[in-house]
Formats: sequence, C-alpha cells, structure tokens
Amino acid sequence: MKYVKLLTVFLFVFLLSGCSESISFKSGDKKDDFCGVHINYMYCKCANHGDFCDNINMSRKEAKKHVNKKYDEWVEDEKEAFAEKCFEDEGIYSKGKCTYCDDDKISKDNKCVKADEIDSDEDEDEDKIEGECKYDNDCNSICEGNVAWKMGCNPRENKCIKTFDTNCNADVENFSSLSFPKICQDGECIRDKNAIAEMRVNLIAEKKLWSNTVKAINATRADLNVAMLDVNKKCINGIADMTNVAIMEFSTRIASVLAGGIPDVATMAASATEHATGLLQDNIESLAGSAVDYAGEALNRLYAYQKGEPVEEEKKLKPHEYIKLNCDLYNYFKAKIAESDIELELALTEARRVDALLKSLP
Repeated sequence: MKYVKLLTVFLFVFLLSGCSESISFKSGDKKDDFCGVHINYMYCKCANHGDFCDNINMSRKEAKKHVNKKYDEWVEDEKEAFAEKCFEDEGIYSKGKCTYCDDDKISKDNKCVKADEIDSDEDEDEDKIEGECKYDNDCNSICEGNVAWKMGCNPRENKCIKTFDTNCNADVENFSSLSFPKICQDGECIRDKNAIAEMRVNLIAEKKLWSNTVKAINATRADLNVAMLDVNKKCINGIADMTNVAIMEFSTRIASVLAGGIPDVATMAASATEHATGLLQDNIESLAGSAVDYAGEALNRLYAYQKGEPVEEEKKLKPHEYIKLNCDLYNYFKAKIAESDIELELALTEARRVDALLKSLP
C-alpha cells in the first residue's frame, strides 16, 4: 500500500539499462499534489493570489515563505519514504535514484553484486561491525544550541548524517502582545514552558501591584471626600466651629489626610513591567506641600494646634483666617479628587491590560 501511495504522489522516470531498472525520485507538484492536500488551501491562495490573507493573519509574503518551508519539509519526508521503500525492495538507493539489480545479481552493501561473488563465510560477516543505521528513520534528530537538525542515513557508510536544520529561535509563538521563541529539545522545536511560566509569575505580581494601587487611590479619595465635606461645613458655619478642641482635632485629621498622599501612578506605569513588586510604598505623591501653596500660611498655623493652642499670638488663627482656610481647603480637596479620577482610570487600565495578558497565556 505504501508503494502504491508513493506512485500516486510522485512522478517517476524509468531508466532501463539492460535488465536493470532505475526509478528516479521527483517531487510532487506544489500546486496539484501539496496545496489543499498537505496544507490548508488558504495559505496557498494567499501566497499566490493574495486571497484569504486576513483569514490566516499573514501577509502575502509571509504566506509564501510559510508555504515554501512546509513544501520543502514535505518533499524531504516523501524522499525518505521513497528511499525506505527502495531498501525494502532490495534496491540500491543513491542520489535520489533507486536501482534494482539484474536477475543474476543481488543487493549487498548498497551495491549490485553477483551471487557467486559473495563470500560464503558468514562468520566473517558476523564479525563485521554493524553501522548505526540502515534507513533514515533509524536516525534520531538532534539539537545543536537552539537549532534542530533532522538526521538521515548515509547508505554507503551506514552512518547518520545531518540533512536539514530548523532554527527554533525563528519559530515564535505569540500570545496577545507577548512573544516566545521556541527552544530545541530532543531534536524538535518545542514551546518554551519555562519562559511562559516566568512571565506568568511576573504578570501575577504586576496584577497585584495594580490591584493594591486601585485600593490605595480609592481609600485616599474616600479620606479626601470626608475632609472636603468637613471643611465645607466649617467654611459655611464659620466661627460656630472655632473652639480650641475642635481646631486641635481638625488639625490632626487634616495633617493625616495630607500626609497620606496619592500613589504616583505615572511613575509606576513606567517601571512596573521591570519592577512589578515593591513600588507602592516608594511612589507616593504627598499632598501636604501643594496644600500649603494652595491654602497659604494659615495651614501651617493650623498644624500648630496639634499639640494644643499655640502660646504665641502670631501663631493663632484669627476667625476670618480660619473661615478662609476652610473655604480654601474645600476647593483644594475638590480639585484633588478630580485629579485622582485620572489616576484611578490609569491604574484600572493597567490592571485590565495585565489581566488580559494573563488570560492569553496557554
């Protein structure tokens, strides 16, 4: 059945010389025998006519290169099958041609020799060292660096030799925007599972970073909102809330909110892929300095109340200063909450990006 199959795939040229018969290997036609039979027809259509390129996500040039590569591999496999069949039928295989011996000769050591010339001393033959192969399929593929070599049998020496190579670095697997060149193992280009596993670990760490960032921003926004409502009330009520105890509690609370700060998401986004952990505590934008610029020296005098009412008269808040300070802080907190909307959306976008990459990995 295998010989019949070969006859249907290849065109053979018969050369008669006396009673010997030679059959030359000829590769099958790429269009008629390969395309649509051993490779999806869309690759050939894209390569030859520019059709179906979107379906296979390749340019015409890329498709042509892919088809040619697969065709060459197919031809090599069929050539091996041809040689194997030649040996099985006691033919002599050399340079793509199978020659069958005349009736008075037999095949020995890949040569046609007369039967009466064969040494009858079989013990001598048994003492001879056998070669490492007889057929191509006796030879295992090997790796040299990250290059996979297919091995074939040299019939004259019964020795495995290199036939054609595949650079595993050029065989790249893409998952979303992530790319992973294959590695050579046991003579084959296989998926680099270690690199993918390492990337997964890094992405999980980065995902946790952005999750913590979102939580920190939301917590700060909640504190700012409470503080904003508080100062707005004091801005409206004025002197009614201006007791030493109220000012001391208020100064402590405001100082705490301003010192907490908002995570600097822009800095994190620039370095998160390289340092996916340990960034949250190192990239905090303090609100205290800009608050002083916004609300003026009155804010510093408010801080002085944290340890009790200041003794120095110049450090105490006047009623009109206290009212204005609360109104200024209201506008400041309102502006900061608006700014944090952008920071929050950026952190959420990064979190979604990392999550999508994680889901794309095999």
